[in-house]
Amino acid sequence: MRHLLQSLPLLLLILLLIMVSTATACLWDTDTLHEEMSESPSAIELVTGAFARHSDEFYRWRIENRKALLEQGDDQPLHYDDIAVAYDKLHQQEKAIDWMTRKQEKYPGKYETFANLGTFHIHNGNFPEGIRFLEKALQINPEAHFNRERYQLYVVQYLQHRSEHGQIVDGKLLLPLSRDPFEKQRKFNNSNRNEEGAELHDIPERGISSFYSFIADDLADKTVEKYNPENARMSEQQTAAAVQGILGMMRFGHHDSPVLLECLADLLVPRPLHGVGNRIAARALLRASYEVQDETARQLYRQLASRAVSEQEGIELAQLEKAFQRELSQAQHYFQELVRLESAWIANGDDVDSKFREHYYQPRQDETSLTFFPVEFEQEGSRSRRHRNLLPYSIFVTAASLVLSISIAVHLLPSIIRKYKDRTASAD
Repeated sequence: MRHLLQSLPLLLLILLLIMVSTATACLWDTDTLHEEMSESPSAIELVTGAFARHSDEFYRWRIENRKALLEQGDDQPLHYDDIAVAYDKLHQQEKAIDWMTRKQEKYPGKYETFANLGTFHIHNGNFPEGIRFLEKALQINPEAHFNRERYQLYVVQYLQHRSEHGQIVDGKLLLPLSRDPFEKQRKFNNSNRNEEGAELHDIPERGISSFYSFIADDLADKTVEKYNPENARMSEQQTAAAVQGILGMMRFGHHDSPVLLECLADLLVPRPLHGVGNRIAARALLRASYEVQDETARQLYRQLASRAVSEQEGIELAQLEKAFQRELSQAQHYFQELVRLESAWIANGDDVDSKFREHYYQPRQDETSLTFFPVEFEQEGSRSRRHRNLLPYSIFVTAASLVLSISIAVHLLPSIIRKYKDRTASAD
């Protein structure tokens, strides 16, 4: 017993250290964001918009610059691509398609032409024509752009699949894509299916309502007994490739597209306990809620964001959104500075392409390619959340202190009693 009491303070100290180190893993602070940045830096940058991309003024400059080069006799296929992509970025898809058609007539059969035409037709709402050109591009170069076209094709096929199952209402795509346009009618049919004389609604089947499941179903072996596409699963490598494909579309297309943001979130949370993926998915879904006009769609995206982190210990949507708003603000400041610089270069008559590369790109160590400078988020932890999470520590420390005090008292009490008896005997 004496040895146990002597070692008790050390045991309590060890237990206290274990409790503190375990609990602080749930805190939302700088380390949390650094973990996410190291896990998938491009996902954070793309969802927030904190990456080097061009302003509208730049694209207007590029159109005039490339047209001038063509008029001067510098007739290169890439100039047509530059003009067409610039028009697409300015949401002038008809002009973009026209310039790619000109290129196809002069330089027929190029992969880049078909890939661009597929993208422009998709952005213009013509899915079948977009699919046709993307398939042509993939026939020429199946592995180009890190398989980005392959997953772009998956996105368009998924959109077509959802439209065939009622996702287009009154000529508009109903978002989120996981939303059931006939939820009420479907519930009525299910409740009254066995009722004699009940008039059931004539509605399409639900269909696959997850981008992850859509790709997994395409890759799966469908000959297994009782196959269900909703239960299909991709390997880690297949999922990672799909994520990179969507990120590539966001990087070189429209990073704030609700469709792409939802598809990214679907890929990041096929399993509910993947902490980093879930938190990035919640950000993507929050961003999607900011980009839609329909209030119902906005609320549904927020519900999906909340569900993405519902299993995350110590993480709540309001807490995550507060951090996300700071990240968005920092990303906006970054882009505003970029717009200012591009405007100044244009006003000075500079070669804006060269200035942009010089300012926003740096050579890798092997000097074989270029990479973007990342934005370093100035993220700070929330003191109020830290105090709230520290409440269990306070209770434990108080209890530990009490036990420690009792153990010391028990250890010293016999000595105190002996000394007291000795003094009493001496006095007598």
